[in-house]
Amino acid sequence: MRYIWCLFLLTACNFHDHSVEYRAISLSDSISDQPAVESIIEPYRDSLELTMNTVLVENEAELTRGKPESPLGNLIADLLLERALVEMPDSVRPLICLINVGGLRVDLPEGPITVGKVFELMPFENELDVVKLSSQKVDEMLAYLNEVGGQPISGMNVTVSSGKGSTRYLLSDGQEMEEYLYVVTSDYLADGGDRMDFFKDPLERIRTGIKIRDAIMDDFRIRGLADHALNSELDGRISVVKF
Repeated sequence: MRYIWCLFLLTACNFHDHSVEYRAISLSDSISDQPAVESIIEPYRDSLELTMNTVLVENEAELTRGKPESPLGNLIADLLLERALVEMPDSVRPLICLINVGGLRVDLPEGPITVGKVFELMPFENELDVVKLSSQKVDEMLAYLNEVGGQPISGMNVTVSSGKGSTRYLLSDGQEMEEYLYVVTSDYLADGGDRMDFFKDPLERIRTGIKIRDAIMDDFRIRGLADHALNSELDGRISVVKF
């Protein structure tokens, strides 16, 4: 006879408050024990399915991923930049957000978007960070965008080359580049993930502790409560030309 600890995590809709219950049950190799296990799991599974099926917002049209820009990438980068602006003090003013298309795991279909769909979109526990980059690091970032042909970005219009040449950019608000630039990203990318080495050893790094998935759900929920559907289009924020 073997024993196994079953851990059941009940999570509220906002995924912040939770309760945990531990229960030891005996298991044997006999299939006859499975109904006992099922009777314990069933109420928790039903509660989780109810939460995951909660509709956050309606989506006007399918939002897809891609490069050099995409409707989904634009949407997520924009909302993360807006969230960071709300969270940061006046002394910290992030101007752009840069994430990676590989971190967005699925397209968002037309119609109702549920909590479960956001978990599919962002299954990772990545958190929102704000990184202060020197002008040299910004140049390295632009060279990276040129090399990979774009990534989801907000707050900056970038022209990358399909051949040899320099990457051109303009901040969306018309400001000129100063000695440094605050950039919103994920903690994974801030650690240099997806070859974004320019994020390493920044002038400053601020960890918000906010999960990117939670930021997305918060934004979707607010839109849904205001009866505003999701919509996002290509706007030319990243263009590819041959210099």
